[in-house]
Amino acid sequence: VDSRAGLTGGQVREVRVTPDGTIALPAIGSVPAQGLSLDELKEEIDARYSMIVEGLEITPILLERAPRYVFVLGEVRTPGRYELTGPTTVMQALALAGGIENIAASRLNKVVIFRRDQNWRLVATQVNLWHEVTHGQHCSVDDLWVADSDVVVVPKTGMRVGTDFVGEIFTRGIYGVMPFQGVSMNFGKLSTL
Repeated sequence: VDSRAGLTGGQVREVRVTPDGTIALPAIGSVPAQGLSLDELKEEIDARYSMIVEGLEITPILLERAPRYVFVLGEVRTPGRYELTGPTTVMQALALAGGIENIAASRLNKVVIFRRDQNWRLVATQVNLWHEVTHGQHCSVDDLWVADSDVVVVPKTGMRVGTDFVGEIFTRGIYGVMPFQGVSMNFGKLSTL
């Protein structure tokens, strides 16, 4: 029903894209929407409704875009989830996370971006950001654009991993099982033995 038939307006139905990437519409049920432009979505919905009712046209309008996030882990100052408000490179994602925690203790030549492909398989891409971070040089080939739900990992050096492991053993391991708080040892009288 629209204004061409002499009536005012039309019908409006607000729907939300579900986590599985579909929308639910009356009479035609679930329609895939993820990855489609508004024009492609219109064609799909119009084709499905044309099988039921002739002459019905749908005009999809995007009211709100779902937030997009990048996850930054590893040798950064504040690892976590960050909202992507515009096009963002890997270097910019590291800046969102407060920058590199310890340049000497990170392997900037082996930064890894984990991303899901169209078949939902996890794909890892390794980039070398050493020159960009340490010398201020920019190389657009190595600095990729991040996508929604990408995970960027700045790995630690082997020595840093070992140091952290030893620290964990003493802070949570030995001292966690046998707390030595309040215990003191005096070796002052050892020479009289």
